[in-house]
Amino acid sequence: MVDTTRYEILDVDHGEGGFGKVQKRRDKALDRLVAIKSLKLLDDPEARERFIHEAKTLARMSHPNIPAIYDVDFLPHEMRIVFEYIDGQPLRQYITEKRVPTVESVRRWFIQIASALGHAHRLGILHRDIKPDNIIISSDEVTATVVDFGIALKVDDAKRLTPDGCVIGTPGYMSPEQAEGLALDERSDLYSLGITLYEVLAAHLPHAGQYQDLSDANEAIPPTIDDLIKKCLIQDRAQRIATTDLFIDELRASIRTDIPLSHLLTDARLHEILGALAQLSSEDFHAKSRGQRLLIINRLKDLVRTDRLETRTATAALIAHLLRLGVLELEDDYRPIVEFAFSWGFDKIITVKWTGNQDIRTMLIDVSKTTNGQSHSVIAKAFLSHVKTRTLADLDGWYHHDLRKIVVGLLANPNCGESADDLAMFYDKLNQETH
Repeated sequence: MVDTTRYEILDVDHGEGGFGKVQKRRDKALDRLVAIKSLKLLDDPEARERFIHEAKTLARMSHPNIPAIYDVDFLPHEMRIVFEYIDGQPLRQYITEKRVPTVESVRRWFIQIASALGHAHRLGILHRDIKPDNIIISSDEVTATVVDFGIALKVDDAKRLTPDGCVIGTPGYMSPEQAEGLALDERSDLYSLGITLYEVLAAHLPHAGQYQDLSDANEAIPPTIDDLIKKCLIQDRAQRIATTDLFIDELRASIRTDIPLSHLLTDARLHEILGALAQLSSEDFHAKSRGQRLLIINRLKDLVRTDRLETRTATAALIAHLLRLGVLELEDDYRPIVEFAFSWGFDKIITVKWTGNQDIRTMLIDVSKTTNGQSHSVIAKAFLSHVKTRTLADLDGWYHHDLRKIVVGLLANPNCGESADDLAMFYDKLNQETH
């Protein structure tokens, strides 16, 4: 029996899955966070059987992107499952807040999600409710975890637990065969996965009956992503992409980084430019022709000027790349990159709930410590210009924190010279304000 005195309640109403409520608790014996899912069964034998089934389903699985089950308690009128607490937020929150993740982040997450589903499928288990609400993204945005196997069914249990014609799932994400109450297989989960992938990148579900290519509206998305989603959404499942392994192979190959930069700049596909720049060092970038370097910098200026919501995340990624790659460039070439970095890193309104870009701020911190004399001077001057118009008392704690890291990096850099006194004066002022 689950010892409830062992688990200190931290959040009595942490969430709700398909068949039960979830509490966040702390395991006092092992000093770790856990989630406890409970369901009052009353006189509902079907719900009881499903909850027992979820516990057994979870217990059979062992995968880094599926929560581990720690304990199960079957009571007469209530059941509880104690499982691994996943620190993060549902993928749904990104869509609700219109936060557009990078294509690289989405690719990493969906490879992990497909890998988790593949593990379940190899055990004969279908999830049957893949959607953004049932995917948790870790707080560092590195890991995606598939949760709520509450309606997952082992294939050979499906007929026993689900009457013919009974539809269980979420409208909008269900495959045609699921909506019709037919027998399901792993291609049904892949249909839902394709819908979810589309929604994350478009911030809305695909329009029924007419697929609109994501890559047409957003050049940061490779056309190969559209091709993959279309293979997931084929109505005739016999023609649909068949396995999670095939899904992963195509997703991994969706971004090419082996195309010559001259061709990329001519074709001007932003996602390919970002992929190519990620492979370069500042020396590699500086070795490119001046025309190519200026073309990329001017491309950034144009993206900042147009500032479309769907390319905002890709624009921020380009700023971060060029902040790192441009340290060997002329002052006049590097200056606009740095100015964009302070503006977009700290003050850019990304969504109604999200200001500034952490990746850009992290890159500012890194280059401040290591950059050479010329680019150090550009960053120092841009930093002082940025903070000159800010009232420290009005800024949030994260803002103070990252300003401090940048100014400390600039002062510690051996190339710190003409701006040292002004930087030190600001550092002292910042400490007085925050301490």
